[in-house]
Amino acid sequence: MNEAADTRRGIILIGQNLFFLARVETVAEPLGYSVRQAHTEADFWECFADGETELVLVDLEGDAGTWNAVLSSLGERGSGGAGPRIVAFGPHEDTASMERAAALGAQQTLNKGRFSATLGEIVGGG
Repeated sequence: MNEAADTRRGIILIGQNLFFLARVETVAEPLGYSVRQAHTEADFWECFADGETELVLVDLEGDAGTWNAVLSSLGERGSGGAGPRIVAFGPHEDTASMERAAALGAQQTLNKGRFSATLGEIVGGG
């Protein structure tokens, strides 16, 4: 990675689905964001940078242990909402995971269809 990419605003996608990674990159990179995917909690913290990671996207179909741990840790670190914006998405019928993500600090929880339809707004800060 070059130095210019290191200083760009960051988005981290927690999950294993490469389909969503490609969609996020297509929308985010032209807006000046670097996009990283975290498969594990260790991956997430390797990618995370205070003040630079602006958005965390959580694929609720990914490993529940990973996203639960990351969201819990982000909640413990957060002070008055100063951390990154967190948006979780998953199957429309998985309301339990969406409720859990919201309880752990996700500002938005969306079904996958709504997430895909509004990705430009989500990345753009809407």
